[in-house]
Amino acid sequence: MTSKSIKELLHDVNIFSTLGEDELSALEKISHLHTYKEGDSLFTADDVSSVLMLLIEGVVSVFKHDDKGNEIVIGYFKRAEFLAEAATLRHTPLPSSARFQTDGKLIKIDIEAFEDLFIMHPGISYAIIQSLLQKIELLQQNIHFNIASSSIDKILHFYKENPKLSLDLKQYEIASVLGMTAETLSRNIRKLVKENKLIKVSTGYKIAQ
Repeated sequence: MTSKSIKELLHDVNIFSTLGEDELSALEKISHLHTYKEGDSLFTADDVSSVLMLLIEGVVSVFKHDDKGNEIVIGYFKRAEFLAEAATLRHTPLPSSARFQTDGKLIKIDIEAFEDLFIMHPGISYAIIQSLLQKIELLQQNIHFNIASSSIDKILHFYKENPKLSLDLKQYEIASVLGMTAETLSRNIRKLVKENKLIKVSTGYKIAQ
């Protein structure tokens, strides 16, 4: 992936795969590729972003802090996902912070130029709507995590709804999303494996069929 041009990287993303050559060239001119190391901050709550952020490689955690300063993970995002697009498109302060959990790459697209050139493009506007709907689903999932009656419920729901992401995250990261300690997660996973509700695979666990 590192040897590809920005234009090629954009074309590889479903959101932009239907654009013609001239459209891709125009998008490339307003886009810049940035490389990050594990632990690098991407943005901070209350920033106002002048760029649309498209994750190309790696895993990014989005989080907030409660009134006691504790970090609350909202979700983890990976390749071909927009980050903070709702606030960016509204030109309002970002509601959360983000950092790279792994080494990664991100394309930043000038938001004003993007709006002038592409906001009315049927394929792109549809893709943005879908991305926003996914964020709503994430919010609903977080609500479920907060009201679920037990740690077991939270764990099963997470692995059911996030089969791919669950294989990319470390257990302590999953525990952070679920609002429990790594020890609690590990203990309950062992129980679920014994009950044949989860299956151990090479890179993690998955729901038993």
